[in-house]
Amino acid sequence: MARLRYRVKGEGPKVVLLNGLFQRLESWDPVVPLLGGYTLLRYDMRGQGESEAPEGPYTPKVHAQDLLALLQELGWEEASLVGLSNGGIVALQAALMAPTRFRGLVLACTTPYLDPALRAKVGSWLHALKAGGTPLRLRVALPWIYGAGFLNAHPELLTEEGLASLIAQAPDERAQERLLLGFLSLEDLRPRLHSLALPALVLYGKEDLLFPKPYAQALAEALGAELQALPTGHAAPLEDPLAFAQAVRKFLEEIHA
Repeated sequence: MARLRYRVKGEGPKVVLLNGLFQRLESWDPVVPLLGGYTLLRYDMRGQGESEAPEGPYTPKVHAQDLLALLQELGWEEASLVGLSNGGIVALQAALMAPTRFRGLVLACTTPYLDPALRAKVGSWLHALKAGGTPLRLRVALPWIYGAGFLNAHPELLTEEGLASLIAQAPDERAQERLLLGFLSLEDLRPRLHSLALPALVLYGKEDLLFPKPYAQALAEALGAELQALPTGHAAPLEDPLAFAQAVRKFLEEIHA
């Protein structure tokens, strides 16, 4: 297990919030106040934020092993998982490895498999990173990450000042490369998901260009899960924290009723 920075807040049933690929645990700040009544665990995955960034690609299985070790260290015998993007993939992998450890899954703006279109999108970030470092990678990624409505409402994200803020939050470039290579190693999880008997909610953003609805549909079908749309792009918890939190809270209340 890598050394991981984490934060626990609240009281009630235990819930883990799993970051997107380049995020820090602070990315959940808009959502946390809206999920009162639950014990929330947030953490930086290996290579993210202030967590350790050891050698090697950070595959979903490696991230899942880190998560299970962290839960063991904290003495959490049961929890629900709320994963965004790559965090959703890690949640799926962890549930496949230890299904009895988890109460339910919320999988937002994510996918259970990679096709050539997805590989081309994310592969372009890797090429941009190698060609122009973090600034170019961010410029290439921005229109895929945020919905048109959000970008049009926040044009400051496209300015040098806006990019500087995002650059400051990004992992170092070697860690970004390992994170991308790990994501691109994803195998098709769908054949294994049919046997995963856990309550699940699959969320997708109506303006998500990176993982549009068909990926969410495939995931929901494989899990026998509920499928729900959000009025966002890919970064749903940041673009509309209230809509995201309401969907998560409704699901958690149902499984803990």
